[in-house]
Order: sequence, then C-alpha cells, then structure tokens
Amino acid sequence: MRLGLLMSLPLAFVPAATAAFEPELRAGETLEARIDGDLDGDGTPDIAWLAASDDKRVLNVHLSNGGYDSLDLQTTPLGPGTLSISKGVLLFQDLTGGTTAIDSTRRYRFDAKALRMRLIGLDATLYSRTQQHDGFEVSWNLLTGAAVVRKLHLNTSGQGDAAFDHVYEHKAVRRSPPVWLSDTPEPEDVLDRFRG
Repeated sequence: MRLGLLMSLPLAFVPAATAAFEPELRAGETLEARIDGDLDGDGTPDIAWLAASDDKRVLNVHLSNGGYDSLDLQTTPLGPGTLSISKGVLLFQDLTGGTTAIDSTRRYRFDAKALRMRLIGLDATLYSRTQQHDGFEVSWNLLTGAAVVRKLHLNTSGQGDAAFDHVYEHKAVRRSPPVWLSDTPEPEDVLDRFRG
C-alpha cells in the first residue's frame, strides 16, 4: 500500500472540534502557498499547502477529520502555484515548464463516501511563451467525462492570449474511475491523452 494512500485514511480518534493545523514542512522545504477553509463540509477549517524544496514540490491537504493526502509535483514551476477554495472545491493553479509552458488548474472536492479529496476537473494549456509554435488545451470534467479539446494556432497579430486562434475545437467523453489527489496525473499526460 502506498504511503500517500495510507496517510489519506481518516483517523477516527482525532476530534474535529479541536483540530488546529499548521503546514508541516520537512527540512529544506519552504511554504509556496497556503489556504485554510472547510473542504470536508464539517464546519471546521481544513488546510491545503504547497511545500517546495530544491528537488521536490508537494501539494498537501490535511482535513479536520484526520484525513491527509499529498501529491508530488513537477519541480519546474515558472512561479509559485496558487490555492483557493470556492464552494468547498479546492483549486490549484500552476504554471510549469520553460519557453514551452503548461498552465493548469486542478479542482478537488471531498468525497464523503471515500473520505478523500477527489480530482473532479483538470484544465491544461500547452503554449509557447516565446510564440514559437502552436498550442493545445483541454478542459476535462472527471465527474461526467466531458472534455473540450482545442488546438491553438499561433498568429502574428497579437500578444499573450491574442497570439493564438482557436482553429480546432471538439468535444469528447473520456470516462474515468475516481482519481484521488495523490494519484492526480500530470497535466502534460492529460494533454497527451487527448491529443493522441
């Protein structure tokens, strides 16, 4: 059994009312981002944080019910990731890569049956930061399987988002069994899955 899965199981002896969390940082880690809010719907604050070191980045979620889960991330961020909570959904936005970058947003919701954070949506855009090649993007709802796939064509008339035209768009359905936070695929792998 993987350690991440073992650690994500709730600990029944931890009283939710007394839970007070601070990010747990290992030697050499710094705090990249932090958000506090009720993710499991019990009225008690939970915490999510990004920890970074020279060779590793980790997204961590510690729930007031004792549940804990983490996800190892790519170590080539182009800036700090951001965390937010909207209507009980944890949003993690990240930008990784180099001159070719991937801008991604991952959405997680607490699954009361499994007592874990479940990936419910993933948006990813691959593009050239130096406007050297076309791009590609996917917006995937893992609950329904619905996805919107777009090919982005580089033009010479604009900067930033205006530098790309949506020349090809189609809808697809890719059903998936539940994907837990610790098993979240890399955005690059999701882009490859829909591009292939």
